[in-house]
Amino acid sequence: MPGPHDDWTSEASSALALAGFLGLVFFGFTLLAMEPLIALDAYFNLDPPPPAWVPVLHLLDRIGQRAIALPILALVVWACCRRQRSWRPAVIAAGSVFVLNLVVLVLKVGLGRGQPAPADPAFFIGGMAYPSGHTANIVLVYGLVVYLLGRYYGLSRAEHFALWSAVAALSVLMVVVSLSLNWHWFADLIAGLIVGGAVLELTVAADAAMPRTAFDDGLRPGLARGASYVRRVATSRIRRNPAS
Repeated sequence: MPGPHDDWTSEASSALALAGFLGLVFFGFTLLAMEPLIALDAYFNLDPPPPAWVPVLHLLDRIGQRAIALPILALVVWACCRRQRSWRPAVIAAGSVFVLNLVVLVLKVGLGRGQPAPADPAFFIGGMAYPSGHTANIVLVYGLVVYLLGRYYGLSRAEHFALWSAVAALSVLMVVVSLSLNWHWFADLIAGLIVGGAVLELTVAADAAMPRTAFDDGLRPGLARGASYVRRVATSRIRRNPAS
């Protein structure tokens, strides 16, 4: 008799596997950032930009701030909720953004890397530089915009390519702007991209695994049904793979 784990689609399994892979990449990259990549960080620790550039750079930097990114995501979520007549897109987006901010905060506090301004790239000294929340926001928030539009509006392949290209371009722009303003080490920015990608893939996995009718009866019943489903999946997997 099929169990809850059998409801997992290939999309969910693939996304979960990719999220796990990105988690391993982040771990390995962090080890490199603690020693071998310090020379690369020092190379990209640029001189202050010309004063005339600073206002423009500050303006561009806002692209990665929650005050700009989240309203854009909220507008897309609202449109998707209306189209789907369901709270599902809102729950997926809210949960994803919450997880990203929690993960970034824990990593920043736990790794405690110093800022570029005093030119101290050491870890565990009480800093808050690693990973970059701005680049993580770019990948996760704008990536969610593309994912939700594709899932609920059926974008064409060309539209998908254009939107994902825009996310990639914004990611590169954010890296350049942060380096120019001397706000992050190079490794901080790349680590933020990896973390944002990992959380985005976890979001895709959760959305694909969740029953399609989970929120048909409203928000509260949907949350209760989703929690029950997660418990059933977890219990089923534990029973199939008991600890030795």
